[in-house]
Amino acid sequence: MENDSVSNSTGISTVYFITFISLLIVEIPSICCTLLIMIYICCHWQLTIVKSLHHHVIFLLILVSFFYVTLDLPFTISTYRLGYDYFRTPSFCLWWFWVDYTISAMSLFLTATASIQRHFLIFNSHWFRIKRTRWFVHFFPLIFCITYPPLCYIALVYFYPCETVFPEEETTCAAPCYGRIILIFNLDWVINCIIPIFIIVLSNIVLICRIVCSRQRVRQRRHFSKWKKQKKLFFQLLGLSMLYICGWGPTTVLSMMNTFIMPDLFDNNPGMNSIQCLVYFVCPLQTFICIFAMPELVHFIRIRIIRRFKVVAIQ
Repeated sequence: MENDSVSNSTGISTVYFITFISLLIVEIPSICCTLLIMIYICCHWQLTIVKSLHHHVIFLLILVSFFYVTLDLPFTISTYRLGYDYFRTPSFCLWWFWVDYTISAMSLFLTATASIQRHFLIFNSHWFRIKRTRWFVHFFPLIFCITYPPLCYIALVYFYPCETVFPEEETTCAAPCYGRIILIFNLDWVINCIIPIFIIVLSNIVLICRIVCSRQRVRQRRHFSKWKKQKKLFFQLLGLSMLYICGWGPTTVLSMMNTFIMPDLFDNNPGMNSIQCLVYFVCPLQTFICIFAMPELVHFIRIRIIRRFKVVAIQ
């Protein structure tokens, strides 16, 4: 038994170290890429935001990523480096959980919304010429995605009628007390996590089918410019969707199994807890995908690099 506990402790330490190094490697380039995209968008506001509806969700995801890598991820990295939460005051713990839950839900809802909106942008783009329809289909869902999560978790974390206990001997922050209420916890998990992921998966499957069918019709009618636009918008979404499916999918499936089928799944298989670390990489990595979702930014960077090399060659 003693050897088992030692080996488990060593395994956990190894997972913590690998996760710490991996997150640290991802965080710094992510911050640089995020700042690059934000500067480019601010300098080309008319082109990237005012005249391009499909960039709105990308811009919001970039902001969410920036808040995550600056407000949330540093404390997660510190935990994996030290093996415990350095800051464990009640006020900080509640704030940290609120930030983490809010950002995670916002990113999931934004990606789910983007998955639905791509259908309209690709196959019903004429709808967006009508102001009322544009607000109903495009702007109102995005406003919901950025206002609902923070308000929801303010209510759950700070105002739910229960008391969060913070034991002094614990090495990690105590989770908000609403998590002990099975009904509320399951509703939160289903509404703010499972449903968005289900929408992302289903919307992309349907979109792939529609793109394939549309390709056949386009070939018959020789509308190749339309097919090129459809393909471009589709691949912009596919990268983000696959990132969320790969990052959140395994955690969601295992959590559902632990909740509804195998209550002792994580207790009997401690190594499965490491799979939950995948969600930490979603927001930092989506920054790199957003760069390729903006071909004008890629072209801008390529031109700058070429000019720089020419200047160096002349000198």
